[in-house]
Amino acid sequence: MVNTVASFDSNTIQMDSAIHSLVVLGIHRSGTSALAGVLSLLGIELGDALMPAMEGINPKGFWEHAEIVSIHDQLLDVLGSSWDDESPLPDQWWHSSLVAPLRDRIISILRRDFGNLPVWLIKDPRTCRLLPMWHEILSELACQPLFILTLRNPAEVAQSLRKRDDLAEEASCLLWLTYMLDAEFQTREQHRVFVAYEHLLTDWRDTVTNIGQTLNFTWPVSAEDAAHNIESFLDSSLHHHLGCVTLPDHPACQMAQQGFILLSAPIPDPVELDRLRTQAEKFVNLVNPWSKPLHLREKHIHILENQNSRFESENVALQKEIGRIKSTLSWRITSPLRVTWNTIRKIWK
Repeated sequence: MVNTVASFDSNTIQMDSAIHSLVVLGIHRSGTSALAGVLSLLGIELGDALMPAMEGINPKGFWEHAEIVSIHDQLLDVLGSSWDDESPLPDQWWHSSLVAPLRDRIISILRRDFGNLPVWLIKDPRTCRLLPMWHEILSELACQPLFILTLRNPAEVAQSLRKRDDLAEEASCLLWLTYMLDAEFQTREQHRVFVAYEHLLTDWRDTVTNIGQTLNFTWPVSAEDAAHNIESFLDSSLHHHLGCVTLPDHPACQMAQQGFILLSAPIPDPVELDRLRTQAEKFVNLVNPWSKPLHLREKHIHILENQNSRFESENVALQKEIGRIKSTLSWRITSPLRVTWNTIRKIWK
């Protein structure tokens, strides 16, 4: 288990932009919410339109801009994909006419919410797959991105995704490979740092110090001033599925564990990562003709189950309301009138 912050040496890259965006990357359930929450307490602005916390999933908050997450979902949908689909996106998708209006909406939101700020943060796991578009967006805004890639053992991610979304471990590992290898490849030669989720929880001070030193960035609020709030935020409720988790003996799980080891190195080896990414892409293309229809079928079943559950809840609420109305004094008093009216209607028919 990695217990340090693995970083990329970006000393040769010039920091010539007055506007910076911290971009937190990582697959779902990998600790990106915990990290974004800590960075917000260090004075980094995330905007006011954040997704609300959700008890049992992210009780401390998602720390994601709700409008941007919605656009990301729309974008993946027009590309025939979704957050839980490991299939490759179309070639040069970010130049598509279908993407252009969604891209423009994101730019408008960023200008509206962060236009006057020297530094701000964007966090959404879907960004891992959408980085080619984000590179163009940040360039157009003359904004220097600082990438923070959150690493968590794929076995722990898989167990968390099974609890939240009922995903099989093999499917979660394919997603882990897709998200993390995309994020790594798309941030090469950029200002970036790798953060171990477990290390964030056990030694947040060292984690934020290493992030600041690696990215040559000074936190608006010092760690000392933020310490009380951060320690209250990083309580034991965030420590789920840590350690003692195993994966099935499956090629996808084996590749994910290999990827975790490679990305946890002090300086990840791009040659080995490229080799793994090619191997993972071949595997996805091999299983995709069978997994894609099954994935869509399961998604449709899940949607129908949710709709049915909602209808049942609405029906229960409606029956309770009918019962309440029938128990009122006015309903009982007007009962003879309704009987008379129904009798007249039958005669007229």
